[in-house]
Amino acid sequence: MKNIKLFPSIEEVFENPTEYHKAIFFPLLTVDLNEIGKGNGKVHFITVHGNGDPDIEIPGTEFGYNYIKFKIIGDKYTFDGNINEIPNIAKTLEWYKEAEAIYQEHKEKYFTKTEFSKLEDERREKIDFDYYFYIKGVINYWLTRDKYKETGKFIQGGAYSNGDSDHEREAYEVMGGIYNDEYGLEYLEPVLNELEISIDELNFIGSVTGYNYSELGEDEILLFINKDKTEAFQYFNWS
Repeated sequence: MKNIKLFPSIEEVFENPTEYHKAIFFPLLTVDLNEIGKGNGKVHFITVHGNGDPDIEIPGTEFGYNYIKFKIIGDKYTFDGNINEIPNIAKTLEWYKEAEAIYQEHKEKYFTKTEFSKLEDERREKIDFDYYFYIKGVINYWLTRDKYKETGKFIQGGAYSNGDSDHEREAYEVMGGIYNDEYGLEYLEPVLNELEISIDELNFIGSVTGYNYSELGEDEILLFINKDKTEAFQYFNWS
């Protein structure tokens, strides 16, 4: 499909992104709405750190363990929720800076499957699982992104650092059309009802497999926009 872009920059996706945006939101794919018959403009699929745990209560209606809402301004997003309510936000910023420094210094070691990454993972996991999981996932995202930009091949970063499967991944599972997965709707509609959103008010954009892009990624990301194209709604599934 033309007019899609893998791994857009954070500046291409968000209005005035902060250091917190970089540590929490990981852009996966940008889609031109005209390409899929949904009008004009661009929307974005994003992996979000801090979701996935139903036992953590997150105040507000902009972000939950299995969904997030963004405002659309032109071709970019804003997040109107309280970033400070995202779990582990203070630690996350520290972890991101550490991951960034490590990746810049030892990038080639991650691309050549040395013992370095394994030993570093083991060291962090002994300290704290969330700390280990975050840094491993962020570096995996960068590996996948940077190799894609270098080679044009969309191969999961674990193929380079861990010797995982090196087959090329699909950028998306479904793009355009109508969302009519009966099994998926059983889980999606209660969330929408709680947020007082009608499925009839949403325009389905598509779905992607988040973990193709990063080990932080969700199994499935469904993206919708409202009819006046002022809000994007992502719903997350895990196996």
